[in-house]
Amino acid sequence: MKIGALLPRSTFHLLLQHDFLAGTEAYLQYRQTGAELISGQIKYGTDANVVMQEAERLLLEQQVDILLVYADQDSLKQIADLAKALNKLIILVHNGAKYMHEWEPHPAVLSHTLNNTVHCRLTGEYAATKAASAAVCTSFYDGGYSHCHAMTQTYADKGGSVAYNFISQYKVSEFNSAPLQEFLKNNADVQTLLALFNGDLAHCFLQQLQHAGISPLRIFGSPMLLDETIPLTHGPLQLPFQLCGYVPWTPVIDSEANTLFKTQFRQHTGREAGIAALHGWDTGIILEHILRTADTHRFKARDILEMMKEVTLDSPGGSLQMDAATHHMIGPSWLIQMNEQFEPQIIGSIDNTLHTWQEIVSTKLQGVSSGWINTYLCA
Repeated sequence: MKIGALLPRSTFHLLLQHDFLAGTEAYLQYRQTGAELISGQIKYGTDANVVMQEAERLLLEQQVDILLVYADQDSLKQIADLAKALNKLIILVHNGAKYMHEWEPHPAVLSHTLNNTVHCRLTGEYAATKAASAAVCTSFYDGGYSHCHAMTQTYADKGGSVAYNFISQYKVSEFNSAPLQEFLKNNADVQTLLALFNGDLAHCFLQQLQHAGISPLRIFGSPMLLDETIPLTHGPLQLPFQLCGYVPWTPVIDSEANTLFKTQFRQHTGREAGIAALHGWDTGIILEHILRTADTHRFKARDILEMMKEVTLDSPGGSLQMDAATHHMIGPSWLIQMNEQFEPQIIGSIDNTLHTWQEIVSTKLQGVSSGWINTYLCA
């Protein structure tokens, strides 16, 4: 099997494409699939012409059997139509931080995202059971994505009241949480935050609150705010408050599949596994299943997608299944709480998130919606 992979750059997480690709390679090599992996660069995954040019090279010149595309949905239409004409499968990957423009399944596309909107929706629901009012905290960048709506709207729908909105700039040099701190000091009845930040901005947000001396305080965070690699990349943290939320995966999951993944990735790269590596590893699991069942579909997209309707795959994060109605892979969600040293501890889980996913798909949005791209973390 010959696999093509179109990968973006990331200004927020420099190893994003490298860890994703390494995770895929580590799995395919460990399983001795013999699959050939050919990659192409597509800048930030937002220029449809660049994506199309590279897709044509891999699909037509290299004649790959399957094409991985880490790009925005708006950049996919042309190559999806090309793949449909060729009857070749595209596996679309990204963080899943924005509601899709169209939910009806494309006959040549399988979406394998990290389902950020699902995890943020679950976090909003959970927060509503713990606090009657909260302040929403995000950046101009992070807040432009649908995962912000998924968390805050669900919190409100479940009875929570948003008492304050703190929207920061998206550069650390311009970040200042003083207005938020002032609000919290003057409104002692609000002791809960719904927070969506990533990378260096997530570290800055937590660090400033760490030194603010506001107590008690409880934060319900998005998956990227709960990324356990933040202290390793940006510096140590010592949290004097509670921080929790739902995530698609955590390194402390106690399972053979997770231990194997972390060990193989470490041996393959010399680095510790993170969420981008897990995303790549899971993609490798999907690819291997397609390879092992080639006699039944001969790499024809429609036949592969029909076959996937009945498949359950064992991921380090739990069972993965495809939602036949949308061609999206759906997996578990883990409720974690960070300790003082920013180490995750599992305090709950939801094995089947299909119902939550279906609620998202059936949501009818009204009013203004941002045009933010879905290669979250890249631009």
